[in-house]
Amino acid sequence: MRTPLLYPQNFKGVIFDWDGVIAETRLNFQPIRDRFFGGVRVPLLESARKLPKAERDALMAAICEEELRGAAASTPVDGARELIALLDKRHVPWCVMSRNCRESIDLAARTIGFPLPAHTFGREAVHVKPDPRAFDDAAAVLGVNVRDCLVVGDFLYELIGARRAGARCVLVNRTDTECESYADAAFATMSDLLTAFEQDRPFVPWEYHAAGWYGLQSLEAMHSRTLLFDAELCAASLVRIEELASRGLGALHTPQGREVTSRELAKTPALAPGWLKRPLSEALASLLGARYPLLTIAEGTDGEELSAFGAAHD
Repeated sequence: MRTPLLYPQNFKGVIFDWDGVIAETRLNFQPIRDRFFGGVRVPLLESARKLPKAERDALMAAICEEELRGAAASTPVDGARELIALLDKRHVPWCVMSRNCRESIDLAARTIGFPLPAHTFGREAVHVKPDPRAFDDAAAVLGVNVRDCLVVGDFLYELIGARRAGARCVLVNRTDTECESYADAAFATMSDLLTAFEQDRPFVPWEYHAAGWYGLQSLEAMHSRTLLFDAELCAASLVRIEELASRGLGALHTPQGREVTSRELAKTPALAPGWLKRPLSEALASLLGARYPLLTIAEGTDGEELSAFGAAHD
């Protein structure tokens, strides 16, 4: 049965942030920003690459020192152990991904008595969040597709990276509204997320948040619909399809053998020239698939015609 909702029991892997999610280290990097960047709130690891070597080495040493200080005084985050125990019971693989140095992660784990998983990624990894390849790498070692993973974080880096990679993500232990805008769902505490997993409580995916204005019942009803694309592809028809997709459209069918014409290519600026005379279903999937992964796009003959799918459904 198709559903526009995300159920915790359906995730095949979980990627946990470390600080603020499993271990509370209360790191304070502002003095470092004051010292090296005049107090400007810059991403430290990325900004370090732009500095001369001597200054870069001094910056990285200061970051590591702060991470070790926090690790030595770390405390466990309530609910984290219980959630991980539940995942283990359900045989759901999980890993830890952090921007911290591995030495500090190991120290914090010893401090709170937490056994780190075999797959623990610090900033020494080949790719570091928010680089989406970091999430691809984590999903690969878990043996699952990144789109089937849930990322649990408390800050922008893991949420932005998850969005870029196509993974689902939840925000915990934070009231920052900017962070929340990137997440599929937000939970005040890890204990609240644990309850959601225990009860398999569903939440609305990020791409359908705007559809909340219409209500959950409307979202579910829209997701049960199949639309047959019987119109010419152009900027206007693409906007209409995107509108319906954002409201939860479940399936989009194109006529069998239908290809992108030269006229359609000229009238659809978002479509790359390489799609000329290629299947329309694949072209639409390239335009909509990443944004609306729960929308099925394929060739088919059934569905309500787009030309008739107008005001009656608004």
